[in-house]
Amino acid sequence: MPRPAMCALERSTQRASQSLREHDEALARLARVRAHAASLAHELQAVEQVMLDGDLLSAMLVGRRFVYVGGRPVSNAVLRAWSSASGGEFVHHVARIDDDGGPRAQQFAALLQRADAVLCPLDTIDPDSLAALRAHCARRRVRWIALRTSSVASFIAGVLKAQRISRAARAAACVCPRHG
Repeated sequence: MPRPAMCALERSTQRASQSLREHDEALARLARVRAHAASLAHELQAVEQVMLDGDLLSAMLVGRRFVYVGGRPVSNAVLRAWSSASGGEFVHHVARIDDDGGPRAQQFAALLQRADAVLCPLDTIDPDSLAALRAHCARRRVRWIALRTSSVASFIAGVLKAQRISRAARAAACVCPRHG
């Protein structure tokens, strides 16, 4: 094949490879956007459920103990007030979470006692603390629920999810392993 034709073929191959990479990146961005939209729709549905049934949130909070990691001062005050008014407990953890057996690790582990779930907004926690949180929860068999953000809507969606998980676990525990 003549040299100019080889060069043209090589340029064409490079352009095709670049187009393929751009296409793959666009598909990945689209998948992230779809996941984000699904998360927003889930939160909207949760808020709508609570708005339609004024007693639903109170019923889900009564007697429950949620450990909330991070968050924002204004929304945390609202969440604490809701929990308290409903007869639940909102335990807020602000500091970094360690999993090294030191004082901070022991302090966080103590918060998990009697916790129904740990709610963790992903916009206010560093990756190392998240890894430590997951390890603590796994060791103590406490459910942790990732929240999209530290918003009130994410909290409501998280509490609804904790309720569904708890209900499913109770139903599974009632099934006889031998007879079904």
